Amino acid sequence: MRGLALLMVVLVPMTTQAQSSSVPVRVMSFNIRYGTANDGENHWNKRKEFLVETITNFDPDLLGTQETLAFQRDYLAEKLSGYEVFAAGRDDGKDKGEMAALYYRTSRFEKLEGGHFWLSETPEKVGSLGWDAALPRIVTWVKLRDRIAGGPPILFLNTHFDHRGTKARQQSAQLIRAKLGELGAGCRLVVTGDFNAGEGSGPYQALFAAVREQPSPLVDTFRVRYPQRGKNEGTFTAFQASKTSGARIDWIACSRDWEVRLANIDRTAREGRTPSDHFAVTAVLRAVSDNQKPILRILCYNIHHGRGTDDKVDLLRLAKVIRAADPDLVALQEVDQKTKRTNGVEQTAELARLTDLYGRFGRAIDYQGGEYGQAILSRFPLGTSSIHQLPGEPEREQRIAFEVRLNLADQECSFVTTHLHHQQDKLRQRQATKLNELFAEVVRPVILAGDFNATPESQPMALLRKHWQIATSDPKLLTYPSEKPTKQIDYILYRPTQRFEVLEAKVIDEPLASDHRPVLAVLRLKRE
Repeated sequence: MRGLALLMVVLVPMTTQAQSSSVPVRVMSFNIRYGTANDGENHWNKRKEFLVETITNFDPDLLGTQETLAFQRDYLAEKLSGYEVFAAGRDDGKDKGEMAALYYRTSRFEKLEGGHFWLSETPEKVGSLGWDAALPRIVTWVKLRDRIAGGPPILFLNTHFDHRGTKARQQSAQLIRAKLGELGAGCRLVVTGDFNAGEGSGPYQALFAAVREQPSPLVDTFRVRYPQRGKNEGTFTAFQASKTSGARIDWIACSRDWEVRLANIDRTAREGRTPSDHFAVTAVLRAVSDNQKPILRILCYNIHHGRGTDDKVDLLRLAKVIRAADPDLVALQEVDQKTKRTNGVEQTAELARLTDLYGRFGRAIDYQGGEYGQAILSRFPLGTSSIHQLPGEPEREQRIAFEVRLNLADQECSFVTTHLHHQQDKLRQRQATKLNELFAEVVRPVILAGDFNATPESQPMALLRKHWQIATSDPKLLTYPSEKPTKQIDYILYRPTQRFEVLEAKVIDEPLASDHRPVLAVLRLKRE
């Protein structure tokens, strides 16, 4: 058994009880490379379907594209079902020249107003060339009403800075910051773009640094998510997937009234090639109010090795279910690693990639040329993990509890996933007793989630209730079978009782992706 290591993680910032049910906003920025470029094997016509697939796999609510010509704008508008596009050519304000096009999901957002300005000394002049820029550069913006979450309007702004003009990039950043004050009064802000400048540059400082001791209205979502700079944060690819060490010149910024749930560089590639000469960048944002409380969104999901009730193995479908729940921590059961039945895929790594979460697999048994067990996905980096073996039938299927230890909001915690025996109640009772023993002397908060294969009134659950509180105790939270659930066998538990408050508990209405439905609990972690 491996030892447990303590990992320090900061929740920045915390959400609120009021926001615990609000819907996050998924944002993507993508320089799609202008479609008339002489790119040979990487020509637009040979990669456009791959590019659309990359966008739809992330499934953004807001999408900003750069280097978009009119026919590319129209192609994306046709292929991206459920979106409205707003764009203008930088040369004539209509269809001529590259666009900084905006796409927004119409089921989520209503456009209140929109417009364009040019990055020049005369920003209202169509096609104007600014400072030492080689080409006209445009900013496109829309003001949106959130039909689902409500709240103040969202100002969504998209741009592409000049590739040659050093002064133009600096002045462009200063102009955008000024325009945010004019256009964005009373709004939440989202800014996307290819800025042709790296972190720490003059344009970067002009957008994000304090001016006369006044903090910028914007934060860099990627740097909020990853406070320490890394070596492989480059976003310009030249169509080479391996090219990751350059400057991070594509950014998503947001105002300080958003919580940055996730931010990433989308490294999607096929046979070493990328869908554009830039990697897309992404962020998941959740509205934050002034009344903040530290909470954790916990998801428990038996994924049946990715096989849905239609007998199809579809990890992207599962990932979309997980993403929609916007979890901090995910306990997964019935996970395959490189098995024959799931085509040798490392399911934990693939689900981590598709959800932008960290992932760790806990092996229970060897199976079909690979391994089978449980996994944890986390919004926070994972430290050393431990596999606790449970009593049962190891010659048939060893049952385990898979634990990772975290420090959340300066509090040391453990997160554990488990899967009890599916047939024999006496074995489940022994396994429940073992779980109690494992954590009997533990004083830190512990969250235990899993498929217990036991109904609420059963003896195994009675044994667990002596030491644990069940967050998902409502008898209406039926989880199995997924098509028409008749019983509750998937739970989220915690201990000690006084360290948590349950803000929300529900089963997610998903009948297709697995033979279980996922269960979600929103917990407030109290101070000791």
